[in-house]
Amino acid sequence: RFPYLCYRNGGGAFLIPYTLMLVFGAVPLFYMELILGQYNRQGPITLWKICPLFKGVGFCAVMVAFYVSFYYNVIIGWAFYFLMSSARSELPWVHCDNSWNTEQCWDSARLNGTNRTDVKYQGPLSHFTPASEFFHRAVLEMQHSEGLNDLGLPKWQLAACLGLVYVTLYLSLFKGVKSSG
Repeated sequence: RFPYLCYRNGGGAFLIPYTLMLVFGAVPLFYMELILGQYNRQGPITLWKICPLFKGVGFCAVMVAFYVSFYYNVIIGWAFYFLMSSARSELPWVHCDNSWNTEQCWDSARLNGTNRTDVKYQGPLSHFTPASEFFHRAVLEMQHSEGLNDLGLPKWQLAACLGLVYVTLYLSLFKGVKSSG
């Protein structure tokens, strides 16, 4: 829900606490754990045997990485879906002649001249680009949902892309950190 709310509200107010926590918390802790982990050749949980008082830091690092991976893997799945969609002979997000497009779709490529007066552009909230409508209406199918309380059924194409992302991650990490280095 948090990434969704940041996306809907622009995300600008999120940058201040994010930057503060990044500079004063995340980066120093990351570098300390990275240096200690490489020196001792251990993971984040077993690394903190050197100071049992801070063993919870390792568990928290694993838990945060676990939750963040859900969010980023979905974004990688979307990128993979876009990659598969771009393999078509004509890109689906180029024009407004698709089944998911609305009347507010603004196809500036179809306008031959820049001084057209018969179709007026009334700002960013009155018209949407074909790419924006492809993402919101064809990929996410947000028009079928009333909000976060109405999730709907999973889209099988996105689920397959997400499954492929998880399989790729598993195949690249299943032997452990020592082999991937």
